[in-house]
Amino acid sequence: MKLKIISGVLLATAILSCVRCGSDDDKATITTPVTKAAVIENYANIVYQSYTDSYDTALALQTAINNFVAAPTEAGLTAAKTAWLAAREPYGQTEAYRETNSPIDTSDGDIEGQLNAWPLDENYIDYVRDDKGGVTSAGLVNDTAVTIDEAALIGAKGGTGGNGVPEKNVSTGYHAIEFLLWGQDFADPSNGLAGQRAYTDYVTDGSGTNANQDRRGTYLTVVTNILVKDLKTLVDTWAVGGDYRTAFLALPEDTALKSMINGIFFISGEELSTERMAVAVEQDQEDEHSCFSDNTHRDIYANAKGVDNVIFGRYGTITGPSFYDLVLQENEDQGAKLKTAAEDAQAKVDVILAAITDTKKFDGLIGEETLTSGGIIIQAVNSLKAQASEISASASAIAIQL
Repeated sequence: MKLKIISGVLLATAILSCVRCGSDDDKATITTPVTKAAVIENYANIVYQSYTDSYDTALALQTAINNFVAAPTEAGLTAAKTAWLAAREPYGQTEAYRETNSPIDTSDGDIEGQLNAWPLDENYIDYVRDDKGGVTSAGLVNDTAVTIDEAALIGAKGGTGGNGVPEKNVSTGYHAIEFLLWGQDFADPSNGLAGQRAYTDYVTDGSGTNANQDRRGTYLTVVTNILVKDLKTLVDTWAVGGDYRTAFLALPEDTALKSMINGIFFISGEELSTERMAVAVEQDQEDEHSCFSDNTHRDIYANAKGVDNVIFGRYGTITGPSFYDLVLQENEDQGAKLKTAAEDAQAKVDVILAAITDTKKFDGLIGEETLTSGGIIIQAVNSLKAQASEISASASAIAIQL
């Protein structure tokens, strides 16, 4: 969904000393007390590294797209799609940093909305198929009065589109790129096919399909450039010595921890479980997160993994003091409940992954369920909500009220 802006300015008050110690999933192995300062610093390390990985994979996507647009081929389009799928993996885990009053979701630049807004109204960007199966020329690509550049695309975000719903007038971000690579997905959910945009939509020698091939290629390269720049902004501000990291580490410990915990509470209990899963079951394919590429199951996994990363203080090769450690040493029973809830949520999401096959994607799964059917998606929804409840109770155990 489009970003909810959180107002407020972070005030740096005191630099925190950082104490490094081991972080394990068993209280008996915690040999030294876990400090809040150490947990906060480890969190900052995780945020920085996951944004760095998101930026690095976006650079690879940018290269693949530039190569494809310069010389469109089927192989080039496949390479760009593969790079997009790879780029979604680390970025999906960073969603756990939303609603933390940090740069991703403050009003300065509206970076989250610019990066990951959804669902989008396809005909705000490019042609769409009409009711009879023909092509209806539409969108910024086909409006030759519009100069396609970074300022125009950023300015068009949230503008007035064909459906009159500003939230769906998405002109930038991962999902705009996804649509430009895959096109609309009209495949029967039983065959497992994603969108089938032809590479010839970008061929400019006169033999290409669907008008304004050059403008479509320009749009694709420009929107990818915006994505890369926004991610670089996040990497720089979270780097050691970066503006936001410096301010974050200078916050009162409980303020920083509340910020960090609120992000995972929000994603687990509302954004992922409700907006990205339950709403898709209740409505239709258009409300699944990556509906053009049929990559929604991986989005769900990455979002859930991001919550798990913050709970246990780990990401990739980074392992350190965690929220779970703090809870466990303060209240062993609550720590056990948090761990059990986290493990159950991840297990239920893994069941969804296991159900995905070559002929059945997430759009096929949602067609088999209702909100009351008790299917595997709703089981995961309920488990994620239960995890959010334990996150809240665990915050209270360390004297932090969400």
